[in-house]
Amino acid sequence: MVNQCETTPIVNQVSECKKLMLSPKELFSENEENIQPMYIAEPISTTKMHGFNKPTEQPEREMFSKEISNLRDEKDNLLIENQSLHDQLVKSQLNSACVENNDHKCKYFTGLSWTVFMSVNTYLSQFLTKTPLTDTFSLRDQMFTTLVKLRLDIPFEFIAHHRGIALSTINDIFWRWINLMHAKLDFLIHWPDRETIQQTTPGIFKAKFPRLTAIVDCFEIFIERPKNLQARAKVYSNYKKHSTVKFFIACNPLGVVTFLSNAWGGRVSDNELVHSCGFIHRKYHHPGDQILADRGFLLQDDFATECSAELLIPAFTKGKKQLPAKDVETSRTLASVRIHIERVIGLMKNRYTILKGTLNIVLVKSLNDEVEESCFTSIVKIVRVCASLTNLGDGIVYSEN
Repeated sequence: MVNQCETTPIVNQVSECKKLMLSPKELFSENEENIQPMYIAEPISTTKMHGFNKPTEQPEREMFSKEISNLRDEKDNLLIENQSLHDQLVKSQLNSACVENNDHKCKYFTGLSWTVFMSVNTYLSQFLTKTPLTDTFSLRDQMFTTLVKLRLDIPFEFIAHHRGIALSTINDIFWRWINLMHAKLDFLIHWPDRETIQQTTPGIFKAKFPRLTAIVDCFEIFIERPKNLQARAKVYSNYKKHSTVKFFIACNPLGVVTFLSNAWGGRVSDNELVHSCGFIHRKYHHPGDQILADRGFLLQDDFATECSAELLIPAFTKGKKQLPAKDVETSRTLASVRIHIERVIGLMKNRYTILKGTLNIVLVKSLNDEVEESCFTSIVKIVRVCASLTNLGDGIVYSEN
């Protein structure tokens, strides 16, 4: 026989299973007697809400409604004032927003009109990938900061403090955009074909020099004195009495820069620089072309031999006390036209004043130039970018009188 103690748990389990098989109604009826009375919360009286012992009267409602309306108006006015102050703060900062749709301001800070600035930015931005930095320092502001450095020659330290960005980051941004502009805007310095030159030459030039294609000259930029003695000797200019780098430049009759050499030490002569930069070549000149230059360029025979072009320079006295009247008139006419290359050089330096000061030696040739063995040093990239941007801006206005 099964022990009584052993059967008791089994009976209990069977009883529990039967309970689970009951319908909800039967289960509720079975346990109805065991349900204890529950506490039912007292309904909240509307007269005791918000600390009031009686319903709000009509005058009080109107008073509260008016107060709410006044608070809303005050909030709206504060929002408008806050937005106005925010706009003023943005415009007071040194970024592209402060010159937006304002040609006068944009030309002052960048040398370009607002429309041209935006066109260049749109063109160049497609070649850059966004980085975490662009979330706080947009590509447009990065280009703007680079142009401000070229235009006003503001120290990197000032820009870094003003933007709240590390000095090394500002340097990286500057060279990133200089390299990009040099690579993508250098096509603006190109030698035009003869038909274009003839079609765009002002009438006053055609009357005096019907086959004129270029006006040439050299210009120098001051740099810090190098520590290396050999480099110091190569860059010292006897003419400027200072350490300089020298460039050879050519422009067409409209004043557009069409040729720009690499940088040479200030010690090199103008004639040697012209020979070395490859300007005397048939790909630039056709037989009968006229090139205007200063009297320091003694290269008439070289141009005639290499490409059958004519180099025109003012006459020399050659030991005579006075030039013949014909030579005086010819030299005066030539000088009045040749001076336009000096105006182009002056325009470029005045528009981008980084070329007017004494450049830090790091801006002349950096360590990256040595590592990459680039044929374009830092100073060459800066000058070519400035020349390209000058071609994009307002040029020299010629008088037809």
